[in-house]
Amino acid sequence: MMTGSGLPPLATLGRIDRRGECGDFDAIIVTGDAYVDHHAFPAAVVVRCLQALGLRVAVIAQPRWDSPTDFTVFGAPRLFFGVSAGAMDSMVANYTSLKLPRQTDRLSPGGRAGLRPKRAVQVYVQRLREAFPDVPIVVGGIEASLRRFAHYDFWEDRLRDALLIDAPADLLVYGMAEGVLPRVVAWLQAAAGSRRALRPAVLPQGCLRVKPGSWRELTGGEVRLLPTADDIRREPRRLLELALILDTSVRPGGPVLVQPHPKGDIICFPPQIEDVKAELAMFDRLAFTRRPHPLYDEPIPGLEPVQFSVVSHRGCLGACSFCALAMHQGRLIRSRDPAAILAEAATFPAHPDFRGTIPDLGGPSVNMYAWDQWTVPSLEVEGFARGGERTSTVAAASAGAGPLTGSPAGPAAGLAPLATLLQQVRALPGIRHVFLGSGLRYDLVRPDDWPAFLEILRWHVSGQLKVAPEHLDPEVLTLMRKGPRADFAAFVDAFRRACREVGRDLYLVPYFMTAFPGAGAKDALIAEFVKKFRLAHEQIQEFTPTPGTVATAMYWTGLDLRGRPLAVARTATDRRAGRRRIQNGQPGGRR
Repeated sequence: MMTGSGLPPLATLGRIDRRGECGDFDAIIVTGDAYVDHHAFPAAVVVRCLQALGLRVAVIAQPRWDSPTDFTVFGAPRLFFGVSAGAMDSMVANYTSLKLPRQTDRLSPGGRAGLRPKRAVQVYVQRLREAFPDVPIVVGGIEASLRRFAHYDFWEDRLRDALLIDAPADLLVYGMAEGVLPRVVAWLQAAAGSRRALRPAVLPQGCLRVKPGSWRELTGGEVRLLPTADDIRREPRRLLELALILDTSVRPGGPVLVQPHPKGDIICFPPQIEDVKAELAMFDRLAFTRRPHPLYDEPIPGLEPVQFSVVSHRGCLGACSFCALAMHQGRLIRSRDPAAILAEAATFPAHPDFRGTIPDLGGPSVNMYAWDQWTVPSLEVEGFARGGERTSTVAAASAGAGPLTGSPAGPAAGLAPLATLLQQVRALPGIRHVFLGSGLRYDLVRPDDWPAFLEILRWHVSGQLKVAPEHLDPEVLTLMRKGPRADFAAFVDAFRRACREVGRDLYLVPYFMTAFPGAGAKDALIAEFVKKFRLAHEQIQEFTPTPGTVATAMYWTGLDLRGRPLAVARTATDRRAGRRRIQNGQPGGRR
């Protein structure tokens, strides 16, 4: 395992810390976040991976974008520039769901807003290209992943071309990059830092812009052709077709996807299973200082709640129509080896900031840890392109099996592996508490999980258990592709019964979504429910149409998956209505 030392030279906000390094760098990473040496900050993961591959790396964090000046402080790298908007899409980071500018940015020094541009990847690439016309540029991260094909932009209310059409980068890497970085670096080394020497290649999890029609030479013609941006502009319902193809194609063994464009066809290659398996093996080699770079004088607010968090797994088996996770992390569960998790946690007591508590051990849906046996073929959500409305595999498994009340559903593992892992981490010397900060998929907690559920509530909930029913109306849940017959009321009762059994006064914090396409007045059901059960109702958000998701396509087209019209809340007044209905006059939320 690497040590937590080896921080890279950093340039940020007009200041430079060269860390004793001089001369050429192999790679220079440009990011829209402050630079924090922590796995929750994507630039740090990329830097540590590149260092593990033997590269010398520097970082430019939150450069001023009105000129190329800040992008030139380290000169030209020997191999490439890497560009990411950061841990969030820059439009989501800069604007609320009502399109209002955010007043704070928790991923910036002191929480200051305004330190990253709109559509940061495109802006950064354009500035780099002005200064370094022949240096290869690779883009990645959540913003690039979601925008790799033509997409609807909620903030401009229009269809935009694929990112590589607007941003003159040479390669887009989507998803989690640890497993494919060795391939990418080898491809760049073959070009010896010259953009003109780059040759189109089959790169898993990679997207290229190639001359119109030349994708045939690279693929032999075996591809899935996607609707073009012009096709969608002429016939908006084809955005649904595109979203549904992407929804079922981004997986190992999936097809090569091509989206033609007059300025250059976009070709994207699927992941390969060996790279997916290598992803966490590389991640487990990395160690971080879990601190901001010493160049910063102000704290980075986003670090505090996750400083000693631990990743248990990646991916989510759900196929929620509003979630961007499938476009980025994917649906294939990859769980870390318990030994690697224990080894990581065992280092915490020696850290000067550690006070004995791990605030979160988990992943996208915490109770999916160790569910890796759900292999890729079982994740198919077929029938959508033909107008079907089948829910995800997870939702189908949970439908009709009331939480802690009905017959078992879902993978045989249940909650037991998670409960065992939590116990093992809690038993480490110097660890006093291990909590779940990630959300629990309540509709997958089964009757035979009761002992493990009690163990988790007794020891591993700090005071609040987070769950995400999102809505309560069966028709809206079907549009969301969640379990339409999952019984949240039964889970609330079971949770309260469990709290009495373990002798703890815990809160249940549900996440609800309003203004979802097709919801309309049905949001009132949420208000009635939280009032009846006296639940916390602070965690309510309006649906935000993020690029690439099925729900975003429904929002823009005003159609469901069968092509039937949907009522869509488009004005700020209509979008606020559901939240106000829930929050105004509600009694506050104990348990």
